[in-house]
Amino acid sequence: MQKDLTTGNETAKIIKLAIPIIGSSFMLLAYNLIDMLWVGRLGSEAVAAVGTSGFYLHLGWAFVSIIMMGIGITVAQLLGNKDYKKAKEVSTNGLIGVLFLTLIFVGLIQVFYNPIIGFFNMNARVEGLAFGYLRWSSVGLILLFTFQVFSRISNSYGDSKTPFRISLIGVILNIILDPIFIFTLDLGVIGAAWASIMSQLVVVTIFWVKRASTFLVSKNEIKISLQQILELAKLGFPPSVQYMIFSIIAIVMAKIVSGFGSEAIAAQKIGHQIEAITFMTIGGLNSAILSYTGQNYGAKLFGRVRRGYWVGIRLSVIIGVIMTALFLLFSTELVALFVKDIKTINIGSNYLKIVGLSQVFMCIEMIATGIINGIGKTRIPASCLLYTS
Repeated sequence: MQKDLTTGNETAKIIKLAIPIIGSSFMLLAYNLIDMLWVGRLGSEAVAAVGTSGFYLHLGWAFVSIIMMGIGITVAQLLGNKDYKKAKEVSTNGLIGVLFLTLIFVGLIQVFYNPIIGFFNMNARVEGLAFGYLRWSSVGLILLFTFQVFSRISNSYGDSKTPFRISLIGVILNIILDPIFIFTLDLGVIGAAWASIMSQLVVVTIFWVKRASTFLVSKNEIKISLQQILELAKLGFPPSVQYMIFSIIAIVMAKIVSGFGSEAIAAQKIGHQIEAITFMTIGGLNSAILSYTGQNYGAKLFGRVRRGYWVGIRLSVIIGVIMTALFLLFSTELVALFVKDIKTINIGSNYLKIVGLSQVFMCIEMIATGIINGIGKTRIPASCLLYTS
């Protein structure tokens, strides 16, 4: 069901759209957090293995963003322009493009998992755990990215509640399956990957049954358009390159950290997961701003676009201040939720205090990026961020 974002109070529209998106973002984050909480009971080496694999899984997300980013922008603008038929065509070709890129990435992981994990020079036990977790988790990306495509399309339609409700089902299922696969079936870290895969399979199936006919053309009408896929890639390429560079930098930094032992790797991974609270919150607001901007820009309501920008900036500052205070005041308690090792807790606590100082600036930057991307000027924020980095 489409919700018109081109009328009504700007603040109310953005907040109403953003809250379920933030909830959905936390549901995706919850998959990793739940895995980390259960895997943490296996020790710092298991956490290090999952954390190391996570860098490459995030690189996969950056890779498919070449097309995925363009889907949300283009569909929102088409809906604002009332071109519903083309919106369906773009959504269908976008999904095909994302699945194609995902299969390429998964294939590379399956072939080169040994050297890419070996890059970190970890001990044999951590590497062995990481091998299994990465190979199975990469297969799950096919389901995860399919769900994210549907979520982006749904957000473009102004319907952010459906992705949230379906995500909640997946998280509840993951909570149930994690201890079963990890401990009852004694699969260890591979069990965490399997629990996520099974949960995501249910989530994608529900989304497909409920919304495929609304978002995509019928089976008989499918016409693969290389031109449409390339147009999406043109929009998504600048931010995707930015994300990939940041992912590679994170991998290099993780290699440096690995020289300080599995406790340091575990602390860094836990710190990233906790910092993701900010990223997911402001990322949800970013997605709402992008969809809001796309519809209004497509409808040529430029005044509403400007007013939406200032709404987003004010909200981003509030979120950034809250998260800074949280990281500075409760860093030790937050890390201790995941591990009991004192050394890991101390390292992670210091990490959170340092990154806590950047939260307000990161929030403002992400909202500004959402506005600019929403009007289709994706090269501008990507160029600025790459230049400053």
